Amino acid sequence: MKSEYNIAVIGDLSGCIEATLEVLVSRDFPVAKLFPLQDESQIDEEEETRSVMFSGKPVDVIDINGFEWEKVDIAFFLTDIETTKAWADIASEHCVVIDNSGTFLEDENVPLVQVDVNEEHLANFSQTNKVAIPSSETAQLALAISQLHQEVGLVRINVSSYQSVSIAGKAGVTTLAGETARLLNAKEVKTELFPQQTAFNIFPQVGEFNDDGISFSEQRLVTETRRLLNDPSIIVSPTQVVVPLFYGCAQSVHLQTHYPVDMDEVAQSLHHSEGITLSKTVCDYPNMISDVVTNTNVHVGRLRKDLCDASGINMWVCADNYHFGVATTAIKVAEKLIASYI
Repeated sequence: MKSEYNIAVIGDLSGCIEATLEVLVSRDFPVAKLFPLQDESQIDEEEETRSVMFSGKPVDVIDINGFEWEKVDIAFFLTDIETTKAWADIASEHCVVIDNSGTFLEDENVPLVQVDVNEEHLANFSQTNKVAIPSSETAQLALAISQLHQEVGLVRINVSSYQSVSIAGKAGVTTLAGETARLLNAKEVKTELFPQQTAFNIFPQVGEFNDDGISFSEQRLVTETRRLLNDPSIIVSPTQVVVPLFYGCAQSVHLQTHYPVDMDEVAQSLHHSEGITLSKTVCDYPNMISDVVTNTNVHVGRLRKDLCDASGINMWVCADNYHFGVATTAIKVAEKLIASYI
């Protein structure tokens, strides 16, 4: 075990990477050298960001083309599928790859791991030198329901995810801000990044639909939830909605258990779960702005019995999609790796 580790980060510098670097510092992760990587051929000429701030100091961004991966111990791929496909195999020959893109969704040789849910599967990383982590919306859902599934067992999960525009990175945030300003000034809005206008609007589409009307993001939530809970039989029915919010993700979750459970026991289970903040009463729920955004916990509120189903449970699950969903999820895996395996 080393005392410090060289880390590479690949992703949206002004979004998930910025949050990840903040969480690395806040969790006192033992970083020796940091290598922020980008493909210079894909950088917008008007993009001013050529460095990132880490521990109060600027660190220059490096071109990923020709990068010497042997310099790195752990590489965080917090990026898209295309970038992961281009570089993860090369990187994994020299360092451990922690991937957030969904590239290895169906690859059983790459363990899908979330600490506090199924961290024991991390032992299988050495087969490929890669670890997959779930999407941010899967991560917050899995953390909220995993203990209940272990204790009682879940038959079905219905989940509607209300996702902020930052699912599209900095471009999503810029789009919402720009559209809002234009509309408030009585100017026309042109939709380019998203299928519909984001300002003062909601729409149930994250990514392209397949022929059955299901997006990859929705299918990913189904597959990842089953893998994390180690239960391929569980029914997961998702709908993902984009809302005019810059950061964060809120989920309306309905669970069906194998038999009726006492809600006080459910509340106690959540209250004592690592990384969960439970609202004080059944009428309370978190404030997305003051409680959730920039926070690294998953927040659960409006925990209550279903009105019509004795085995039904409803809850409201919220988290910061960057600080918790990407950064904390990835860094906790890295912490387990350095504690036990590398």
